[in-house]
Amino acid sequence: MLRYVTKELAQKIVCRTMEIIDCNINVMNEKGVIIGSGDKNRIDHIHEGALMVLKNGSPYEITQQQADLLRGAKPGVNLPIFFNGEIVGVVGLTGLPEQIRNY
Repeated sequence: MLRYVTKELAQKIVCRTMEIIDCNINVMNEKGVIIGSGDKNRIDHIHEGALMVLKNGSPYEITQQQADLLRGAKPGVNLPIFFNGEIVGVVGLTGLPEQIRNY
């Protein structure tokens, strides 16, 4: 499978986005693995919220209560990354959904 979102591209997306938005950003690949993050300790870990986005093809919000039950997840909003009509990854914004949803 051709990988559209590489670790290098993911980290560029993270760095540029975090210059604009005041929250941590994660980018997950097509398998739900964090490949770019403002929090280096999270890289290479599975993100169950991203798996939900990949499975359903739609955004997925995680509350604090849900984050306590999901592996590798913190509260936030997770959005699919589309390329040519196909989901190639997920971008996640860390924070309370009601505070970051509009980003």
